Amino acid sequence: MLIQFSVENYLSIKKEIVLSMLASKDNEHEEALIEDKGKRYLKSSVIYGANASGKSNVLNAFWFMVNYVLTSHEKQLHKSIERIPFKFDKLTPSQPTRFEVIFITQGIRYTYGFAVTDKEVVEEYLYYYPNGRQALIFERNNCSEYRFTSDIEEQTVLKERTSANKLYLSVASNWSYSKVIPVLEWFASCQIITKNSVADAYGINAEQLKDSDYRSAIASMLKVADFGIQSLQVRDVDPLLKLSKGAISYLNVETVHTVQDDAGETNTYVLNMAEESDGTNSYFKLIGVIKKALEQGTLLVADEIDAHLHPLLTKNLVMLFNNSDTNPNGAQLIFTSHNTNLLDLDILRRDQIWFTEKDNLTAATDLFSLYDFSIRKDAKVEKGYLLGRYGAIPFIHGGLLNG
Repeated sequence: MLIQFSVENYLSIKKEIVLSMLASKDNEHEEALIEDKGKRYLKSSVIYGANASGKSNVLNAFWFMVNYVLTSHEKQLHKSIERIPFKFDKLTPSQPTRFEVIFITQGIRYTYGFAVTDKEVVEEYLYYYPNGRQALIFERNNCSEYRFTSDIEEQTVLKERTSANKLYLSVASNWSYSKVIPVLEWFASCQIITKNSVADAYGINAEQLKDSDYRSAIASMLKVADFGIQSLQVRDVDPLLKLSKGAISYLNVETVHTVQDDAGETNTYVLNMAEESDGTNSYFKLIGVIKKALEQGTLLVADEIDAHLHPLLTKNLVMLFNNSDTNPNGAQLIFTSHNTNLLDLDILRRDQIWFTEKDNLTAATDLFSLYDFSIRKDAKVEKGYLLGRYGAIPFIHGGLLNG
């Protein structure tokens, strides 16, 4: 599970911001918590904020970190690192961008982080806690200065294979160094849906939908959502139409509807998924990755999860993670939203609600939790948010725009 993610000097984020999934002392909604070795962690968190406040950039930063871990070993020598530093400052473009995650996998806690410029990895480190105490796997400073305390000969060979623009973790895992494999597997298990990612349920689930049991499970989730869909079917597509992976899987998914006519007779009709509404398609794209996360107990990060969805559907998706019956394996969900109906302490805990706000003078993003505010347990959070009590809302200059 994810415990904490932090980032500094990336997109609109100038100074370090920290998103924590460590639960506060609140005793509300304990079903929304994961307990592990005496500590409690959140199953879900939501980030609110005005447009351009940087809430999507928090998730984009996480995507960059995960993507670079999984791919940097493939980077050609001397190729630049495609990070985007904070640009509204004369110094930050030349300063490193920093990322760090703290997480638990296979019952062991890890801390991993790195700092990069446009040209090189200037810092990288990995610690773990196999017996409750911190132990070093590797440290890297000034790009090429390493420190190892175990497997020194093996790690020294791997160090020599790591060029300036590659992460040592990425290279070492590619060469099957056993102590970093659980870390890479944790990163690989994270599912991320942002504008920067290529996550698309049509592509992800194309082959799985050919399995009747899986198709039936997905259809059941659509049926519960009241889209009028009774079942799904997959048909073969003419090879001439196979223009891309996405196109193939989009064209061969069909929905089956049972409709009663004016005479009271029931008839069955089939629609291509392309003919369904935006809301149906948005939900369909989500439920495959949600099902996977819930079954495997992994992390799902989703930008604007509520796009084209009715507020009750969004609430239902969140409850799937917060409920122990539907989430027995400790899966986690982090998402951004404009759906203020979730700003309700009957639904979410204070520490599950986060806000981003952009400083008017520096244009830098700040991230903070509702838990930072002293509010009553019966507070009307949605009303308070829309009134600007917690910041993170747009300020409309000059009133309404004239057409």
